[in-house]
Amino acid sequence: MYSLLKVVFLLVTMTVAHNSEDFCNIDNKSCGPDISNDKYVFYDVNPPEGFNLRRDVYMRFAIMLAEAHKVGKNDNWRLVLPPWKNLYHWKTKSSRSPAVPWGHFFNINSLKSFAPVVELHEVFDKTEGKSLKIDRVYVLQNFADAFENGDFTDKWEISRGCSYGGFWGYNNVTSNVIECVNFQGKISKLWELIALHPSDRYVMFAHAEIPLHDTYGTKTFWDCRRSMKFNENLVTRAEDFISKYLNCDTKICNNYASVHWRRQDFARYRKNDVPSIKGTAKQIHKQIKQFNSYINTVFIATDADMTSLRQLELELTQLGYLVYYFKPSTADLDKYKDGGIAIIDQIICSHAAYFIGTHESTFTFRIQEEREILGHESRTTFNRLCPDKGRCEKPSKWTIVH
Repeated sequence: MYSLLKVVFLLVTMTVAHNSEDFCNIDNKSCGPDISNDKYVFYDVNPPEGFNLRRDVYMRFAIMLAEAHKVGKNDNWRLVLPPWKNLYHWKTKSSRSPAVPWGHFFNINSLKSFAPVVELHEVFDKTEGKSLKIDRVYVLQNFADAFENGDFTDKWEISRGCSYGGFWGYNNVTSNVIECVNFQGKISKLWELIALHPSDRYVMFAHAEIPLHDTYGTKTFWDCRRSMKFNENLVTRAEDFISKYLNCDTKICNNYASVHWRRQDFARYRKNDVPSIKGTAKQIHKQIKQFNSYINTVFIATDADMTSLRQLELELTQLGYLVYYFKPSTADLDKYKDGGIAIIDQIICSHAAYFIGTHESTFTFRIQEEREILGHESRTTFNRLCPDKGRCEKPSKWTIVH
């Protein structure tokens, strides 16, 4: 009798467990590792660096963790997405207010499909008292001589003479230890630093723009880049503009050209790389007519002041073009912020039949990547504005790998 009761008890227990949300079996894809053992990699970027360079720094770290997980190493580490706060190029008041999470600009589920990433607020939610003490901050610095003995080699060494007081402006984030590290080379070498102190659970890298991609332009690179899908609200706003003003409802449009016209700092400090306003209009006209003489609509994405933009618009209008640009309303700026407005510009440029960019601009690079993902022919994407006179180096072509 006792044995029979024991069997019944076990059957009931198993039935209850099976119906419980806590029950996990091999077929349940929601099951995962015990998060109590999770460790976290944090990073920060030199404050003057812009939005689009920071997106590339994210990719370096995301690939670093994804590749480690793929081979079963360091698979309890998670990458913490640093909040967006007070970037140098963000001028509007709403963009310089409290830190903005990545989900405001990107599809977080898509990011997580490639790499084990978490938002900072997710870490706070698991932290007692909503305060966070990072075990160790490595402040990365460049070696004084990157090509010592004529060779650029991957290396690092613990050094001195640095400080860090960032933590994205949060007063409830501190650290136990700050260490200075001279570093050069591939980002995967950061695992060597992490391995120095196995008991550390929270490790941070400041000046994270210093480590380089392990490999650039590989399938893994493009898998990561494809996972960086934009927040659906931004996509919808951009596509509504394309439909309403540019008369296109397809992913690859054939009736307008787009231009990224970088001004401000480029016009001041890179005068040998950028054309005058009149020269810009002439080049746009020449390139479009060589590509497709029937296109007479141009979308301009630019950081130029309104006076310069109006001058370019007048030049292009006199050449027979309809000129459009996304002029955000106050509501747009409050909702999407400067980073979101930049993404909307990039989406509109990425759908165009033909694109002309600015040489060595990360904003242009991101548009070129989007166009590769959409499937444009490379000849319609890797084009640039040249100086009015002198040498004009052709842009590099980083084509997609499937």
